[in-house]
Amino acid sequence: MRAGGRASESHQTLQRRNFALGKNATGRVFSVSLRRRWLGNSLVNMTGGLATAGVNVLLPAVVVHHLTAESFSVWNLALQMAVYVNLLSMGLQTATARAVAHAAEAGPSGQTRLPVIVHAARSIAQGASGVAVLMVALLVAFYPLMFPSVSPGMVSDFRFTLALFGAAAVTQIMAQVDMGVFQGLHRNSVFVGTQMLVRLLTVFAVWLAVQLQQPMVILAAVMAAATALLWPAMRTVFVRGLPWASEVATAVLDRACRRDLLHYCGSLSVWSVCMLLVNSAGIVLVGRMDFVMAGPYAIAMTAATVLVGLLGAVLSPLMTTAAALNANPETRSQLPALLTRSTLGVAVGLNLLALFVNVLHPWILSLWVGESFVSSTGPLLVVLVMAHCLRNIGAPYALMLLATGLHKRALISAVFEGVANLLASIVMGFYWGALGVAFGSLLGSLVGIVGMFAMNAHRTPELTPQPVRITFFAFVGPMLVFAPLHYVALERVLN
Repeated sequence: MRAGGRASESHQTLQRRNFALGKNATGRVFSVSLRRRWLGNSLVNMTGGLATAGVNVLLPAVVVHHLTAESFSVWNLALQMAVYVNLLSMGLQTATARAVAHAAEAGPSGQTRLPVIVHAARSIAQGASGVAVLMVALLVAFYPLMFPSVSPGMVSDFRFTLALFGAAAVTQIMAQVDMGVFQGLHRNSVFVGTQMLVRLLTVFAVWLAVQLQQPMVILAAVMAAATALLWPAMRTVFVRGLPWASEVATAVLDRACRRDLLHYCGSLSVWSVCMLLVNSAGIVLVGRMDFVMAGPYAIAMTAATVLVGLLGAVLSPLMTTAAALNANPETRSQLPALLTRSTLGVAVGLNLLALFVNVLHPWILSLWVGESFVSSTGPLLVVLVMAHCLRNIGAPYALMLLATGLHKRALISAVFEGVANLLASIVMGFYWGALGVAFGSLLGSLVGIVGMFAMNAHRTPELTPQPVRITFFAFVGPMLVFAPLHYVALERVLN
């Protein structure tokens, strides 16, 4: 009887684990270490990151020679609509992934709560989407008025383009919950593969519209329609890929679960607003102060975010890995070592990336958008890449803060960075135009990384029990080694 009981218990455990992983009970379940799982998901995300980078690189190259200089500047200013609207998602994908990862690692009791978590997350997404629609309407009405250099004949096209991109951005909010579920279950290949297909389709559709010599509004409509396919595509793979998906609709709305998700998202929203000031305020300021340079600045910003975005693709599994380690009291002691190693690797890699761009940016820009943009975009690209690289040295720390729920202790430095970035960009942009705005971003990134180590490390002993050690070992050391090379390369570019 005892042996039979153990066999029955083992079979039930297998069924529950398959329930969480989306496999049937007869399927084979492999037990893999967190390290192998991280490496596997990193490889998947790297592939997806390369595809995303390809899309972000190809889109400007496709439209830049088809649109006039004014239309291209308007196009890039309208693209910021997606950034503003996505603020209302409040990091719901991350919140959902963390909650799902915790539940999947918590045993049978946690795994049976997965439909409840998804139902609560979707209720948040629906509310956020409703608010996003109102936000889009307000931006369509008032956003073009911020740029007096836009000719009167372009304002209506500007508004139509804004509305189209805004509508597509609303659908992205609804897709985030399903993406977060697969991320939390460490099945990154599902949502990454779906994203890749949608983005490649978007590029093809825009390219086809360009070949047909369509105006900017038609290009925007084609791009928005293709982008909006992500939501139904993710819902389809969710329904077909998880046997418990049908239970989500009938699950009772757990208000406590929704409140927990909202509480987590509230802190993420502060970070998101700060990152808006860091990553998106620049092009708006350039559009206001030096409209003709909005296009070149957008190209430089795109290249900088694409290059550093590949790092995010590699590191994103770190969050669910750290969440799994944190969920088990016996493995929490491994978090500081994981943080130190990952930060050191990121610091070295980003310094090498900055040097690579400093040396090869003329060739990169000539091959990408043509030699006519080398002189106007080159210095902007170098400075913005340096700013993004410096800022993202703290990416492993930020991800592990999110994984462990300690991110609320690090909000002050994020606010300081966002405010410093905005003020420096305004002041320096007033005197030196677009290049001044770029240097404002570099100064803001310096404030952010110093604030991270000086203000936050001693407040998170769970991750940084020796804050001085990680500061010098993972940040100061690599910067001292590379600083002379950065100075020589930057001086050569600016002179």
